[in-house]
Amino acid sequence: SAAALDQMLSMVKAAAQGAREVDASVQNTSQVARQNGSVMQEAVSAMSEIEKSSEQIGEIISVIDDIAFQTNLLALNAGVEAARAGASGKGFAVVATEVRALAQRSSGAAQEIKTLIGNSTSQIKNGAHLVQRAGDALAEVVTMVADISGHVSRIAESASEQAQGLNEINVGVNNLDRVTQQNAAMVEEATAAAQLLRTDSSALSDLVKRFAIEGQSSHTSVSGSWDAFEVDEVFEARDGDAQSAA
Repeated sequence: SAAALDQMLSMVKAAAQGAREVDASVQNTSQVARQNGSVMQEAVSAMSEIEKSSEQIGEIISVIDDIAFQTNLLALNAGVEAARAGASGKGFAVVATEVRALAQRSSGAAQEIKTLIGNSTSQIKNGAHLVQRAGDALAEVVTMVADISGHVSRIAESASEQAQGLNEINVGVNNLDRVTQQNAAMVEEATAAAQLLRTDSSALSDLVKRFAIEGQSSHTSVSGSWDAFEVDEVFEARDGDAQSAA
């Protein structure tokens, strides 16, 4: 019926509105995911730069370690030469010993720094790898969200088209309902008119019965005229034609 169709149209419109709202939410989610993907790519690039810097620092520490080793050798040679010089080389021997101790401490510190840099570089590599994997996963999420957004957009569009089609059907049904009501009113009017004609025919039949021809009794009907039965049949046939036309 028209009421059921109106209810269905309301439900389809509500579904279309919900699909549009979901589409808007998915679009916002897709945009946020793309922004996060850009941030993740920047993080990957930053981690790569940090990894390169750590490798450069490790190379510098290696150079410092080599310098400390060479300084230690020079201090050792200087101590040997000071011992050969005897009493005149005692002061130089003390300085060579201090230089050697300083070189050894520098070498030890360089080794510790190198170890720390190595550990940091390893951790940075692991972090960069994890960030890269996270970036790849986020890129897949962005792709999937884009696909979902496309599907939801098509669903919203289809729901809108269905709502429009049902609206047109609803208009047609309402017009048909109005025409049906008009036809029913016309049938009622025709029925009332037929009933009125039947009443008039009965009255006319009574009047015809009162006419008489010369030479016949006043109670005899006009010769060749319609009697009441024939008049009723005529108007009943007319009533039937009027109802069929309605």
